[in-house]
Amino acid sequence: MDDWAEGYFSVAESGELVVRPTKDSEASHNLSDLVEACVGAGASLPLLLNFPDIFRDRIRTQHACFADAIERYGYQGSYACAFPVKANHSGDLVRSVLSAAEEDSLRCSLEVGSKPELLAALSEVCASGAPGCAQIICNGFKDRKYVELALLARKALGADVVLCVDRYEELELVIESSSSLGVEPALGVRAKLSTRHGGHWGATSGPGSKFGLGAREMVLLVRRLRDTGMLGSLRMLHFHLGSQVAEISVVKRAMREACALYAELVSLGAPLGSLDVGGGLALTYDGGGGPWTPDHTAQNYANDVVASVNDMCVQKKVDAPVIVTESGRYLASHHSVLVFEASCGQPSLPPGPEAETRAAGGAMGYFLDTFEEVYEESAGASDPEEAYADAHQFRAEAQSAFSLGVMTLEELARAEELFDGIMERVSRRAPGVGRLESARTSGAVPCLANLSVFRSAIDAWAVKQTFPLVPISGLAEEPDAHARVYDLTCDSDGEFRSVATSGDAPSSVLPFRRDGSGCLTLGLFLVGAYQRSLGCDHNLLGGTWEATVAMREGGGWEVEGLVGAEGAEEVLRRAGYDAGRMRRGVEAAAKGGELQELFDEVLRDSGYLK
Repeated sequence: MDDWAEGYFSVAESGELVVRPTKDSEASHNLSDLVEACVGAGASLPLLLNFPDIFRDRIRTQHACFADAIERYGYQGSYACAFPVKANHSGDLVRSVLSAAEEDSLRCSLEVGSKPELLAALSEVCASGAPGCAQIICNGFKDRKYVELALLARKALGADVVLCVDRYEELELVIESSSSLGVEPALGVRAKLSTRHGGHWGATSGPGSKFGLGAREMVLLVRRLRDTGMLGSLRMLHFHLGSQVAEISVVKRAMREACALYAELVSLGAPLGSLDVGGGLALTYDGGGGPWTPDHTAQNYANDVVASVNDMCVQKKVDAPVIVTESGRYLASHHSVLVFEASCGQPSLPPGPEAETRAAGGAMGYFLDTFEEVYEESAGASDPEEAYADAHQFRAEAQSAFSLGVMTLEELARAEELFDGIMERVSRRAPGVGRLESARTSGAVPCLANLSVFRSAIDAWAVKQTFPLVPISGLAEEPDAHARVYDLTCDSDGEFRSVATSGDAPSSVLPFRRDGSGCLTLGLFLVGAYQRSLGCDHNLLGGTWEATVAMREGGGWEVEGLVGAEGAEEVLRRAGYDAGRMRRGVEAAAKGGELQELFDEVLRDSGYLK
């Protein structure tokens, strides 16, 4: 847990899961208490808890890593942290970036990739009272209105807006718009490096990427800008490897290539001044060893980035540029936790001769007696592999016998009970040993989670991402069962098939302690980046309750904002339904009465279970 929590979450001696927004043990609070306070104020689960103090601490931490690296290598340039708005569209986060720039005296920027994101960024820098205080980097594909909006923001507001050319075809649009509006642009250019990483987002990088300019287009861009007298407007070189780059060697190769390109552009007359290395700073989502696990820390990353740029400056005699990063996943992931309830079916009872389904004699009596002997012996079997194999053989024979009509339903139920009991024993005795790992899944308790994977953790389905999933209390006791966690949707993909728990390695099942209630309150962690932006309305399940929890001086805390879950009416409207028409149709058919009342009530409520 220490790996993915990074000091922001831990388990108290009482077994309660606690949050430490600034990693200060003196300012820690039980998640259970925070949830209880929100519920007391009218909220219900599932509930997304947002901790802006964690987000601010991530910004400070990244700045500190680069400050250490700059001092270590004697780098003469500076560092700026850009937050990519696409990682989380929350206005609270955008405002946190701007307040960090002002209150913490940190150099912070916003990165946008569309016209709506640019609108959001511009409105917030205006509201901050200092439109020029934070740079806005405009990436993404552009049309005339996108370009003109950025240019006019420079002219009318004095905003530091950089237009980054992502396709060569955009260049003429920028030149024409700049001329017609009478605005000198601040330009960047995105490079299409040959370096590529092998993770899911590797397609963002390499020669086959849909983004950026290759060497030939880069030369053409420089020539065209020189011919139009605009080469002096080229202020930034940008590249982006893609999200979650797990191997530091890939970062090093990309930095060498980008630095060589930067020096070449300067030699061709481009003033530049900023090197935007994009995102890719990876997080640990599991306990280590999984495909998502980075082989480096944030400090390692900063060291290698700064060292590469510093070497270029020394060897090529180039003025040190401002180093810019766009690490949205690193900055935003930890600050949000989704808390929800899960109803877990009771595990199989240890079979015994008193079970009502016991087959006394009959065609299958001997078969079940033998199967029960295997179960009894599995408790102390010296070879769990043998018990595992025998259980699978007996289950297969039972299923075949039932299909042939020689085994009754009660007898089949008894066989399944014996099989589940053996799997549970084997999974406890030899977890993670070869094929015995599947025993954990076979013997796991089905657990229905009151959430939608597709709304709140869509990457668990879309890219098979591992998320930390942990009970928020009862962690002082050893688990005695495992659960497979499913969501509410009518979709077999609505399941957490890879979760990180309070242990080390990711697993397909969740270990938990049975307390007889059959109900768990779980926390889903590291959902602050992309999950909210990408989530969809599968089965018409909309947004959950949401609370912003801020720390106060003296170690206290306060729920600053509480936003209700989306009602069915709002979600249905997005799907093309008119709530008034729906009500009128039911009212006309049902003539009012109880159905009409209940219809209206359900229409107002969220789609999650109460």
